[in-house]
Amino acid sequence: MRIGILTDSVAADPWSGVGSYARNLIREWSRAHEVVSLGRVRRAPVAGFAGHIRVSRWSWGWRRQAESGLDAVLCPQARDVPDFFYRIDRPRLVTIHGATVFLFAGTGVAPPPTSSILRHRERPEAVELYLTVSQSAQKEIVEHYQLPAERVVPIYNGVDTQLFSPPADKEQVRQEARSRFGLPGRYLLHVSNYQPKKNGVRIVAAYRRLRKSGFRGLALVLAGGAGWGFEPVAEEIARVSDGQVVRLGQLQGADLALLYRGAEVFLFPSLHESFGLPALEAMACGVPTVVSTVFSLPEVAGDAAVQVNPESVEEIAQAVQKLLSDPALYERYRQAGVKRAWEFRWEDSARRHVEAFERARTLWEARHASSPGRSGRG
Repeated sequence: MRIGILTDSVAADPWSGVGSYARNLIREWSRAHEVVSLGRVRRAPVAGFAGHIRVSRWSWGWRRQAESGLDAVLCPQARDVPDFFYRIDRPRLVTIHGATVFLFAGTGVAPPPTSSILRHRERPEAVELYLTVSQSAQKEIVEHYQLPAERVVPIYNGVDTQLFSPPADKEQVRQEARSRFGLPGRYLLHVSNYQPKKNGVRIVAAYRRLRKSGFRGLALVLAGGAGWGFEPVAEEIARVSDGQVVRLGQLQGADLALLYRGAEVFLFPSLHESFGLPALEAMACGVPTVVSTVFSLPEVAGDAAVQVNPESVEEIAQAVQKLLSDPALYERYRQAGVKRAWEFRWEDSARRHVEAFERARTLWEARHASSPGRSGRG
């Protein structure tokens, strides 16, 4: 199969959630299929492509290339779908990573919906199938995007277990992480873009409560780029005056894996997730993980992570305290987390995506057969 995927958003940030989703799928697809990049960028932004079609407003040659050579075209995110996507008369699929903009409308937890997002509600017939990353996300998308359930296909993400794996010697990786990142000692870890839905304020507040209960030798490391709405998190950090809250930028690859492996506990009690890949990556590295009881995280982490009410600072702090005070409990969650994370493979995800492309092609062919004059314009 020749798979086309829009890559402008991947080029903008290859290590974002959407970038990671696309990069891992491209790697797996390229083992058995031809994968072609489409976008306004000059060249394919990551490895694994058989070719690149550069979209130009001055020529329609790119469209002829796409329509003559591709079996399906995927836009890996729904927030900013370019108009040229709807002009490609091939089976079209869009991945919607949740319905946060509708679930938290007017609360400050999520930004307002873009015109692209509203278009999915208003003109869903322009796309053969919508994909998403969990059953929880499928449910909220069907409800809030007002799409038929049979046209929203849930496909789990995977974990790169060659990169994210437990250390042979925990003490050694603690020292390596401490040296590599300039950390003051043992640490709790949170990785995200710090949008309000990531619950950063309560994570820092729970850390402050832990310190008051006797865990003063434990640092809190916050890794990732500061997204919109970070200011309240920064204000909470300022209340910790001794430098024990360490902010690192966005890490990737081996650096991120080392940071995970060296952590004592991973904190991911989000107010909303559509999947929750950082939690699984931490679990794959043998780090007991605290997640929330809402949306996709119970589905993805199962009973291999400690689940808490994300709106309770006390519950978050108590979960960490119990893990660090009970070696048997700690070991139980360490082992269960590794086992659970290994159930999510990118090769399985890639295969299910190809099945969705084949289904989309069948739908597209049936629609063309019933409407021979149908245009590719959505």
